[in-house]
Amino acid sequence: MHLEQGNVRARSASSIESLTIRPLLASEIPALAASIEEMSAAQFENRWREQENGYRELLVAELDGELVGTVSIRHSIAQQALHLFALEVGLSWRRRGVGSAIVAHVLEEARRRRLRSVYLEVRVDNPARKLYHRLGFRRVGKPFLNAWWRFGDDGSQRRVEELSFRMVRRVSR
Repeated sequence: MHLEQGNVRARSASSIESLTIRPLLASEIPALAASIEEMSAAQFENRWREQENGYRELLVAELDGELVGTVSIRHSIAQQALHLFALEVGLSWRRRGVGSAIVAHVLEEARRRRLRSVYLEVRVDNPARKLYHRLGFRRVGKPFLNAWWRFGDDGSQRRVEELSFRMVRRVSR
């Protein structure tokens, strides 16, 4: 699938005026890993392989040539929805409108694809739950055990299990 490059104006009290959200290039993985301090280059390389295998589409948020965030999306044909996952914002860019702009871009992409909703999973104690709620996402169902793999630059792999909520937002067409 091809995503068009788009600009989203982030609304916050910070100095962010314009953010470009576009597909990640393979050559940008080291810069993205440097920007997103909590994730290793190996983690992003694994995500790149998953993209090559059709599991996800990797997008990055860029401001003045610097990669400041990333998100993955996947079209769920059965649910007529877009799955938003692996949203990451660099520590120095948090609480400045980057996450909101990324989510707005994903919602717009769902509209463009004429999908009914966007859904995500979020750890029950993740402060980002408040952001998602503010942006119109609502919790559905009971908490469940969500699992994923963390890859380290030292070659390590670790299964991460988190008690999570599913949140959904309908998309107006």
